[in-house]
Amino acid sequence: MNSEIPRSIFKIGFFISFLSGVMAPFLELGTSTFVVDILALISGILIMLLALFIRKYFK
Repeated sequence: MNSEIPRSIFKIGFFISFLSGVMAPFLELGTSTFVVDILALISGILIMLLALFIRKYFK
């Protein structure tokens, strides 16, 4: 498997998590925008973990 693919997936996940983490303190608690931002943060972290799993077990 090409090692660039998991690295690119990891970068996308990091970008999503970073952007969500930066925006979260500026949003009001309980609003739908805040909930979507937290879901994006969680999904970004899951994408990064998936990329690490792929890189480790499918070399």
